[in-house]
Amino acid sequence: MRVYRKNQRGYYSYGIYHYLAFWIVIFLGIFLLSTYVRDILKLDVVKDVEAVSLMSALFLGIIEIIKILVYPIKNKGLFKYFYSLSLERRIRKAFLNTMTLNIVKDLPRIEVPKIKVTFNDEKIYVFVQRLAGMNDLEKIQANINSAVVGKYRNFAVVELIQADDGTSFSFILEDLGTDKTFIPHTVDDLKQDPYFIELQENLTLNLSKYPHVAIWGQTGSGKTTVLMSVIAQCLSNNTELYFVDGKTEFSSFSVFYPKEKIATDNIEVVSLLKHISEIIMKRQKQMASAVQKRKELGLTGFDIKLKPIVVVADEVGSIVASMSSKEKKELVNNLLQIVQKGRSVSVFLVMASQSPATTVLPSDIRSQFSTRILLGSATGDTQRMAFDQVATTGGVAKFQGYYMTSGLTVQPQKFFVPNLYEHDLASMQIFERLYNEKE
Repeated sequence: MRVYRKNQRGYYSYGIYHYLAFWIVIFLGIFLLSTYVRDILKLDVVKDVEAVSLMSALFLGIIEIIKILVYPIKNKGLFKYFYSLSLERRIRKAFLNTMTLNIVKDLPRIEVPKIKVTFNDEKIYVFVQRLAGMNDLEKIQANINSAVVGKYRNFAVVELIQADDGTSFSFILEDLGTDKTFIPHTVDDLKQDPYFIELQENLTLNLSKYPHVAIWGQTGSGKTTVLMSVIAQCLSNNTELYFVDGKTEFSSFSVFYPKEKIATDNIEVVSLLKHISEIIMKRQKQMASAVQKRKELGLTGFDIKLKPIVVVADEVGSIVASMSSKEKKELVNNLLQIVQKGRSVSVFLVMASQSPATTVLPSDIRSQFSTRILLGSATGDTQRMAFDQVATTGGVAKFQGYYMTSGLTVQPQKFFVPNLYEHDLASMQIFERLYNEKE
């Protein structure tokens, strides 16, 4: 904690004697002065020894100061080290300028919390000591965002963690402005290990940890393109795919993919999902046997290397709208089986629909998606249905949106639709090749 005192001009200032640079200058000054005095007075041998001892002590003190500086510079990098110091200073200044820390503006002194900035894995971590009265977290977050300039100007707070004892906050900042579109250049760029899918740069999900993906957005927002990217990656690693195709777009895969795994009309959809539910029950028995054999609780299909199954459901809203009450009930029951029990047996759902409204699918299903993506501009009500909060009050560019992943984010993050078209990787030939070349 720092204490700033109001000076005669009405500004809050921090004593110069608190800064390390001040004491370095003092030490250097004493060192130079002692050398000068020795030369002027022509000290005898004894005094020369005393002077040398003094200078040695000063020299050792300077060495220790340099050591203190070298460690953080070595571990952060010179630029990051000085930027972290600069950011700490700007955050303190933002707190002072907006009087975040005190409601009363005429105090003779003001307390500023301890602030520590560190870098790790392309993220910025800001530690802020909590002082009495620091309750307006949105204002504190705004202060931190406003202080980030220069190379890291696109970074903003994406997560806030409060210490268990309530004495501090940790703010995590990520790059929200840079385009993170996943643009594969060759077929090899689409190849992934089983269970893993890359949605955008620096966002690769392990479905065993973050099961089920929901994609919402109006026509032309890029939902199908996201699905195509997921499908291509799954085809490359021998993931077993099942298609619930509300637009009959993926039914064309039947030229190289088993037709019985592609459902287009209502009867086929209900039958296919019922088949998936039966697979889940069989796999549950496999898991029970594995638990008994290994004598380990909490095992999942990933742990025993079960082949992942991904159900790709496109335009679910149109499918639901065309169903009878009985068919819709069967659809919902089977989808519930998948989203509630699928993770443990490596069965996952990747679903696309125009709206996250409960008229399409009940909230019991919607709440089970670990990753939720909302593409295009949407009203506040739609954003709340998707994320339980508003992501933005303005619009977004075409083929962009927001996403949240449970356990990775605490508020919506910018999302960029993958681009398979720039290097002609969205053709039927590419998907057939990935399917045939799988290991």
